[in-house]
Amino acid sequence: MKIELQDKLISKYPKILDRKILLDGGIACGDGWYMLLDELCQHLQFNTDHNNRKERGNEGRYPQVVAIQVKEKFGGLRFYIDSCSDYQNGTISFAESMSFNICEDCGSTDDVTLTDGGWYRSLCPKCRGDLPLLKDRQFSKKVLDSKLFKKNREK
Repeated sequence: MKIELQDKLISKYPKILDRKILLDGGIACGDGWYMLLDELCQHLQFNTDHNNRKERGNEGRYPQVVAIQVKEKFGGLRFYIDSCSDYQNGTISFAESMSFNICEDCGSTDDVTLTDGGWYRSLCPKCRGDLPLLKDRQFSKKVLDSKLFKKNREK
């Protein structure tokens, strides 16, 4: 992701996207997922700020989510964090699954498919160009159902 877009997200959500923590790899995905990450962080921060109140009996139930790593892997978004509530975990999982339907380069949702040009990517026809399509259309489902993916989500 372009530095300008990363800086915009980090400025907007400093509690989630700590510059020091993300310094090593930054936000390692295409610009097309900017809006997805913006919406994800907005929902996570709203949940923490508004549902974690003592008067509601929820104090401590919705921890402050801090991203350790944000990147593309196997054509989908990965948003690694330290700890979260079940609701926050579900929000992250939903955004990760939505990324397979959003072009990583331009953000289009038109006919997005996984490519297999040596590196799996979720791209629209315009951004895909001559890259070969992944033959197994169920790849994203396999990734989401994999033991490794579930193990990372349980953290």
